[in-house]
This record gives sequence, structure tokens and C-alpha cells, in this order.
Amino acid sequence: MGGMQRHSSLLAMHLAQREDVELTVLHPHTVPLFDAKLGIKEVHVPPIDPEKLYLRELWRYSAAVAQVLDRVGGDVIMSQGFCVWKDVDRFKGRLIVHPHGLEMFQGLTVKDKLIGLPFRMLLRYLVARSRVTISLGGKLTGILNKLAKGTTGKIAVLPNAVEVPSVQVIQDRNATLRILFVGRFAFNKGIDVLMSVAERLVAEGHGGRLQFELAGSGSLLEHFKSKGLPSNVQLLGRVEDDELFALYTQCDAFLLPTRFEGMPTVVLEAMARSMPIIVSDVGATAELVGRDNGWLLPPGDADALYRALIEFMELTQSERAILGARSLARVQADFTWPKVTERTVELFRNIVSTQS
Repeated sequence: MGGMQRHSSLLAMHLAQREDVELTVLHPHTVPLFDAKLGIKEVHVPPIDPEKLYLRELWRYSAAVAQVLDRVGGDVIMSQGFCVWKDVDRFKGRLIVHPHGLEMFQGLTVKDKLIGLPFRMLLRYLVARSRVTISLGGKLTGILNKLAKGTTGKIAVLPNAVEVPSVQVIQDRNATLRILFVGRFAFNKGIDVLMSVAERLVAEGHGGRLQFELAGSGSLLEHFKSKGLPSNVQLLGRVEDDELFALYTQCDAFLLPTRFEGMPTVVLEAMARSMPIIVSDVGATAELVGRDNGWLLPPGDADALYRALIEFMELTQSERAILGARSLARVQADFTWPKVTERTVELFRNIVSTQS
């Protein structure tokens, strides 16, 4: 699952465990997604046809969603992405829109920005007609505040969340430090920056001190395979959750040199397993990472990433452990599912209590 899908399913499961919430989930899957014991009512909505024009299909899907909403009712409607669009004015008094990472505002090229234009216009339309729009925090809040200016829509900050393991596993560390990357092999994830720094470290004689382990797949995977990998880079391919969670425990630091982002779930997952973090200062990452638990870097800056890795190599094992412990403490303070679920229900209550 992608970040939005993972967030949606986990939020639904945690909401369903509360006695004060009765939950109906609309989704495009023909099979049930949730354990029947959770008591979630699931309603199938015919999915988008990926072979057809995406915006037109979004409109069609939202029309089907509107018909279901008329039937099932509900005190509050939370729309992930653009699921509620057609006839949105009928629902605006109880509608929460959650646009997640706002990728359409973070395009890097002229082509990206042109592709994102209709989605920026659509989000502006929905923000003006929703009761509340959710921001994950950080730079994303500023983007949404500009969209909401002059409208009755309000912006509320609700971060992503993560499950925290009940037991923190401590592995024996080797002389070679293992740096973990998890994500799509795409330009926006900064894979090119990572590779250039890995090559520089090998050229300067540090190849044996840092090992980069890259989990994921994507459009650039074959490109880097054919080009030839630096000797300190290992490609792991797609990994299942159990293997991924083991890697968080086994590796010494988590690296995401992304050029744009929302609030990346993989960073939260790594923090919940006591990892130091090296990540670009984009989206809401500054809510997660600072000098107390890692490095927050300018996006696309290979020199800054190189300096951060050199600093990390020079730390003692106990200093690295302190960074990891601070990552865990930050997650436990603000980003666990029980805490974010409680904040979500509080938002629901506020909407219901002020409905006319």
C-alpha cells in the first residue's frame, strides 16, 4: 500500500476500536479489507478505470460516493484525497478533506507543475467547501492556509501516526555502518543524490565504513542497475513488512534524501524503532527530525548529505544510540496511533457540536 492507503486503513482500525465511534468505510475493493470483529461497515464503490482520463474518472467515482453518502448518512465525513467532489456542497457542513502530501504543489519541473495545475485548482475548490481541511504539519500548513484564505474553510493539523513496537530490539553493531533507504526509485526521492554521495565516499576511501541498503522498486531501478552500482550500495528490491521492520532494527540509520514529501510513514516507522534519521527538509519532515535525533538537509544537496554522513560516521556508538532514543521519544510523545486517533475524534466532536 502507498502512504495514503496505509494511513486510511490504520486510522479506520483504530477508530473502530473505540466505543464512541460507529464507522462506515467506502472503498473500491470488492473484498472486505477489515477483520469482521472490528464492526466496520464496508461499502464497495466501483473503482476508477486506470485506462481512462484520471480526472474524469475521479469525477465519476465521486458521483458514486455521493450517492452512497446520501444513503448511509453519518455525522462526519472524512474524505481521503478527492473522493468527495461531485455535489460537495451537500456535505460541506460535515466534510473533512485530507489531501495528505500535496504533491501537486511540489512539482520540480515545468511539466510537473502543468500536470499538477488541475489538481491544485480542484483542491482549492474543495478547501473552500469543506468544514475542515487536514494538514500533516510543517510547510504543508502554509500551503493550505493560502488556499483557505478568504473562505470559511478551516485548517487543522493532524499528523501521521505509527505503531510503536512493545519491545525495542537492540542488535549488535558491526564496524560497517548500515544506512537504510526505503522508497520508490524515482527522481523525486533523491536516489541520484544518494548514489553520487555513495560514489564519493568510495572514492575517498570510506566505502568500507558505510553500506547503503536500498529497499523498493520504481522507474529508475533498471537505470541504476545498468549504469553500475557503487561498491557500497546494495539493492534489496521490494520487501514485505516483516522484512522491512527487521531492517529498521538491524540498520544504523535511516536515510531519505527526498525532494518533496508529506509526512513520510517510513520515517515514522524508523523513528519508532529507535533509528537516527537523515532526511530532507520538505513537507512536514521538520515536525519529525531535528539536531536532537538526526539531520534535516536541503533537498537535492549532495554536499550537505555527504557532510551529514561524515558526521554520522564520526559519532560513537553511544552517541548514535542517543539519537535513536530521541527519535523513539518524539514518536511516543506525538505520533502514536492512540494519540492521533484521540485528536481525530476530538475534531469529529467539534464538528458535530457546532452543526446547526
